[in-house]
Amino acid sequence: MLSIIFWLCFALGFVHYFAYPLAVLVVARFQKTKAPDYQSDFAQPSVTLIVAAYNEAAVIDQKIQNSLALEYPKELLEILVVSDGSNDATPERVACYAHQGVVSLHEAPRKGKTAALNRAVGQAKGEIVVFSDANTFYDPSALRELTKNFADPKIGGVCGRKCILKEEKRDSSRGDGLFWQFESALKTSESILGSIPTADGEIFAIRRRLYQVLPEDTINDDTGITFAIVRQGYRVIYEPKAISRESASITLKEDMAVKARMVYGGYQSLWNNRRWLLPPRDLFAVQFLLHKTLRHAMPFILLGLFLSNLTLNGPFYDWFLACQVVLYLIAGAGAIARSAGIELSWAYVPLYYCAMNVSALTGFAYFLKGRALTEIWTKAER
Repeated sequence: MLSIIFWLCFALGFVHYFAYPLAVLVVARFQKTKAPDYQSDFAQPSVTLIVAAYNEAAVIDQKIQNSLALEYPKELLEILVVSDGSNDATPERVACYAHQGVVSLHEAPRKGKTAALNRAVGQAKGEIVVFSDANTFYDPSALRELTKNFADPKIGGVCGRKCILKEEKRDSSRGDGLFWQFESALKTSESILGSIPTADGEIFAIRRRLYQVLPEDTINDDTGITFAIVRQGYRVIYEPKAISRESASITLKEDMAVKARMVYGGYQSLWNNRRWLLPPRDLFAVQFLLHKTLRHAMPFILLGLFLSNLTLNGPFYDWFLACQVVLYLIAGAGAIARSAGIELSWAYVPLYYCAMNVSALTGFAYFLKGRALTEIWTKAER
């Protein structure tokens, strides 16, 4: 029985980390890219850039200036800053740009990011809505790279590329940077096959008419929007040339809190769409389960793998157990050294990996408790 548990956990881990990414990369490499069905009379669409902000006075000026400098026709660009219960100077700072056409949507009662996005989309005028965060800064060509894909009427959403800035004082930037590089390569291939399983809310463009109002308790709004678009028969693709940049969380602890929230939202999405995903009805559902759900379930897979391995004998089992013990010892050494103010660079990757899996357990606990959005939607220090 224990050997069955071991090999089941081993297989799930292998599929998530190796088999699925490799299969997607290989199939995409030899499959012709889905040819866009471009409309010959396509013109640049009007765009509404929605910036979600909660107590972002420290960065909101820089974000607005970055948005105003984007290489997109000014007459086609509307900028809405939706402030969700900010109690700092964010609303006042946004109001300073009213003469440049920036619209402030401030509401004092804090209802959560999803409620703020619902409100903002309801007031948006652009054919295309682009979702962004206050601490995310776009390359000048980002909007052009996003919107060009909508020349294909089958495209309902386009996700851009998220890049983490490398900063010495941001101790989570190394782990986050490696993660997003891997995600970019995988999403590029998934996009060739059909749709990406989920988008990044920091740089995500959709056709406004496809937006469906989300329940206000939705944690991962970007995933909810992606599901809604795919359900309507449209593709959500990845555009690596549309680039956004942001700083990593200042501390690993802050990054863990963000990851816990994301995992909570991942389980919520799985539950809300369980009739579509379990069993999977199409390629999109398979991609979501193998790309996202297995990642969120990895702590349980690792735990099952380790505990079952303890009771199994044989050269391979002994070697594999030793590898696990070494991984966790290195991570533990990194954690102990960090608590003493010492940075062990060689221990960071194992430490980051283990920390993210601890966060996934925390996120699952939140999901089981049904913890309210307002309790966990706290802004990470950046």
